[in-house]
Amino acid sequence: MDKWADYVITAFKRGSGLGVISQVQQHEDKGNEFGKPELVDKIQVAHNIRKGKKYMTVYKINEIDWRKGDTVSTFLKDGTPYIRNDKNIVASDNLGEIPEI
Repeated sequence: MDKWADYVITAFKRGSGLGVISQVQQHEDKGNEFGKPELVDKIQVAHNIRKGKKYMTVYKINEIDWRKGDTVSTFLKDGTPYIRNDKNIVASDNLGEIPEI
């Protein structure tokens, strides 16, 4: 398996409000495998992306196989950071169809 990103996101946790993500489950992409899952705040993910780290969503196919999803980007709107897997600049988070935890 090739390295897809610095970190991959496999799930998310909703925050308060419509379209708000509070935390994501991320794994370090080690190239030949993913690291152990860790729950991190969305603000940390947005900060890491702004500092040049690459994030991507991934989907579990079976116990050992994953399917590449979309690159995750960030932006600020009215001082609030958002993370999205598309180019829409709207006041909400979106990571596609990855599962909620």
